Amino acid sequence: MLQKPKQKIVIAGGTGFVGQGIIQELPTASYDVHSLSRHPFKPQPDDQTHYHVVDLSRPSTWQNIVADADWVIDAVGILFPNVNQGRTYQNSTIQPARDLLAVLIDRPKPNFLYISANTAPFFMRSYLATKRQVEAECQATLPGRTYIVYPGFIFDSARPSSYLPGLILSKLTWFPYVRHLRPISRTHFAKEIKSILAGGHSTLLRKIDGSGKLI
Repeated sequence: MLQKPKQKIVIAGGTGFVGQGIIQELPTASYDVHSLSRHPFKPQPDDQTHYHVVDLSRPSTWQNIVADADWVIDAVGILFPNVNQGRTYQNSTIQPARDLLAVLIDRPKPNFLYISANTAPFFMRSYLATKRQVEAECQATLPGRTYIVYPGFIFDSARPSSYLPGLILSKLTWFPYVRHLRPISRTHFAKEIKSILAGGHSTLLRKIDGSGKLI
């Protein structure tokens, strides 16, 4: 029996909390996984991911990596700006997506998966507006190749500050508002991404409205 060729998956931001969750869910027998990040990363001994230190604003350092990819996943972004570190929504969320799109528009093969957000609390309106702006640019630049997922509060024991609040919220999803916040464990989220990469269905491709219903 012929072995099915591996899918090549490139994750921008693969060393982050969300990116690492996805990587841990993708078996090396089926996926050739590459991570693009600005800083070096020391993986676990059994991690066969290819980690590339690149600057997304310099396509020459990474465009050959994505050229033959089946999927490029944008897991780059910040929750809050940091003035002291010079991190803004513009330079840490919007511009990285634009850098990826500018290269992918000339590469007919890769599908593009953008990790957006279902909603956000009132004090994170700028965060949500940024996500919606990037969504629109992705769909306009790569129509037919853009997939957008809408998770909410992603939690995992690897990040203690998120784990207990996320666990509590996940037990209260019978409240429409909590369903709207869409708490989801990092493991469950990664499994949904894996399903999409395999051509399957995921409810994360649809939003949940304020009444708690899929739209």
